[in-house]
Amino acid sequence: MNDEAETVPPFIPPGVIPPEEPLPFFHALWKLMDNPIETWPRAVYEEPYFLRGDDRQMFLYAADPSMLRDILLDKAEAFPKDWMFDRVTKPALGEGLLTAQGDHWRWQRRAAAPGFRPDTVAAMTPLMVSAAEAALQRWRDRGDGVRLDIATEMTGITFQVILDTMLSGGDGIDVPVAARMITDYLETLGKITPADLLQWPTWTRVALAPRGYRAMVSLKAMVDRMVAARRKSPSRDDLVEMLMQAKDPETGRQMDDVLLRDNLLTFIGAGHETTALALTWSLYLLGAHPPTAARVREEIARVAGDATITDAHVERLIFTRQVVQEAMRLYPSLPLMSRMCAEDVEAGGLKVTKGTFVFIPIYAIHRHRLLWDQPDVFDPDRFSPERSAGRHRFSYLPFGAGPRVCIGQAFAQTETVAILATLMRGAVLEPDPGHRVRPLMRVSMRPQGGMPMTLRLLTSPA
Repeated sequence: MNDEAETVPPFIPPGVIPPEEPLPFFHALWKLMDNPIETWPRAVYEEPYFLRGDDRQMFLYAADPSMLRDILLDKAEAFPKDWMFDRVTKPALGEGLLTAQGDHWRWQRRAAAPGFRPDTVAAMTPLMVSAAEAALQRWRDRGDGVRLDIATEMTGITFQVILDTMLSGGDGIDVPVAARMITDYLETLGKITPADLLQWPTWTRVALAPRGYRAMVSLKAMVDRMVAARRKSPSRDDLVEMLMQAKDPETGRQMDDVLLRDNLLTFIGAGHETTALALTWSLYLLGAHPPTAARVREEIARVAGDATITDAHVERLIFTRQVVQEAMRLYPSLPLMSRMCAEDVEAGGLKVTKGTFVFIPIYAIHRHRLLWDQPDVFDPDRFSPERSAGRHRFSYLPFGAGPRVCIGQAFAQTETVAILATLMRGAVLEPDPGHRVRPLMRVSMRPQGGMPMTLRLLTSPA
């Protein structure tokens, strides 16, 4: 940490206050449906693992990096995704890359991988910056002092980036409408319901969430129309074309329209949502801590001057990237992963029995007392090369880990830094002092009620 940072008082942004002990059954049940991360007891943040349950069902919260390495990498075959994950995601994403298992997942992963090579991502940077500059112009048109919901603004930017970079513009995908549909899905079908806890048939959870169901049907229809149009149009050099031409090397199978749609929905939904949230939380933290914002603007001015942000600049914006990394530590877009133990196995020295629900509480891991110094403090310098040296790979999991690590990790990191740098030198965003910032978990972790901030325009790069 540099001398300037050492003189700045520590900033502790809002977070979950864990209960000292496991909650009573009915209280836990209510919290589980409202905001699952608020049910995790303090031990999840302080012990290598937390085990509870009985002969009927055991639950393991794993936080020890060596245990996580076994679960996610070395013994990943013994810990497949669980039925609860399928219930929440498969109604929308079907058998696409995020939900598929085994060989069916592997060939889809190979098919999509070329679209995320470093050289491919680098070539997309101008489109990312262009989407941010277009947002800045919209803000200028609205005028200084306007109140913006930054969560909605970032969703719009990152959705447009996905369409421009991966889908050649989207062919009829309406960004505001599609983004609203995804929000409707996440706020209804994207949360745990009584139907899940009671293991009622999957159709019942759909019946209990008509708004989410309508959104899902409409969004699928929108993407179906795009797929139908692309089947008839000339070839283009984008992800859609890559997936259309891909073949399973074992069977020769190609993606039919349904599987193609499932994967496009995965990339549209997950691809824009995680980055939008990383940007939302980053802008909130910078707005709430002006000394760090000043350091970011100084670095941008030093690295890029007045020039449009390029991929070469992104590589040199080291501290700006650290801010994003710290935002994703404090507020990971994916706050929880889960697995089902498929066989009796040892993980991190602990014997785990077949049928155990395994929770990987990323939000708690990122704030764990055994893994991080002052874990609740906003401190981007903890990701400096010097302080990162020796940190266990499995103590920081914003993109997951192991063979199923997020395929778009490099894309998201480049996009977030490029957009953040573009916005930061054009505007100051001040948090609404009357708004309670509450991390709320659905599939992803969104700020409850959005992120209202006041716009202060900058007339020139600062």
